[in-house]
Amino acid sequence: MSSSPRITGVMAAGLTAFNDDLSVDTDLTLEHTAWLLEKGCDGVLLFGTTGEANSLSVDERLSFLDKLGASSLPKDKLMIGTGCCALPDTVALTKKSLEIGIEHVLMLPPFYYKNPSDEGLFTHFARTFETVGSDAMKVYLYHFPQMSAVPFSHDLIGRLLKEFPDTICGVKDSSGDFENMKAMAEKFPGFDVFAGTERYLLDVLKAGGVGTITATGNVTVGGCAKVYSAWKAGSADAEALQDQLTRERLTLQNYPAAAALKELLARNSGKASWRKVRAPFMPLPAEKATSLVAELDAVDFALAA
Repeated sequence: MSSSPRITGVMAAGLTAFNDDLSVDTDLTLEHTAWLLEKGCDGVLLFGTTGEANSLSVDERLSFLDKLGASSLPKDKLMIGTGCCALPDTVALTKKSLEIGIEHVLMLPPFYYKNPSDEGLFTHFARTFETVGSDAMKVYLYHFPQMSAVPFSHDLIGRLLKEFPDTICGVKDSSGDFENMKAMAEKFPGFDVFAGTERYLLDVLKAGGVGTITATGNVTVGGCAKVYSAWKAGSADAEALQDQLTRERLTLQNYPAAAALKELLARNSGKASWRKVRAPFMPLPAEKATSLVAELDAVDFALAA
């Protein structure tokens, strides 16, 4: 059975660092993950969209997970993106995650074939869970229809919860549709709803959700943590802190996420290798980098030192 509590609160969807040959820079990626936890994250998701998971081979991800398992990072505060188009790939990554002591996994739907039926999606997940065969895994659904083109309907979520109540734990809703987040929190008690953007962090918490899993949390971690702490304390400061966080998020979302976030980390750390991304992503052009910094300065953004 499961041995660690569910993660709630602020989670960053961590970035993947690359070497000059675009192989995964494991050391820098792990260093950044530790930094995020130190600066206020309650957990870190690895191999999400902005972590460029779908630009990595399954072998690369398995190799990284072996090294992650050997690290001193707290495994109960980590989540791994394991959802792939091919069921055997999802199974292999999920089994490896469990093997190294990480029970929280985020699963995309099988996204290549468009307009699948709920029956087809249910069958995919049922077979995945049965093949993995673990009572310990905590599965979070990754609802990102703008990217995957395969949404999770409420009927499908309800059926999965009924059939796998000890496995299905929650959702990362990156649709940008707050009403959907609110509806899931209301309809499915005990189903942990994470906003896919810190823009809705406070609203989701008020609606009964549990926090945010956000790409821009790589740089807004400090502000996210302040909002969450204020909300938990019942402080009136939560609204003003959320307003500031929202201004920062709205500024950042005008730029390509991976490239912009890596640019900011490169500047903050002095490590130019942070600018490396895998095609089709491209580094942020110099003029865009200049405008990004200027726009963030205008909204009083400060990256945690």
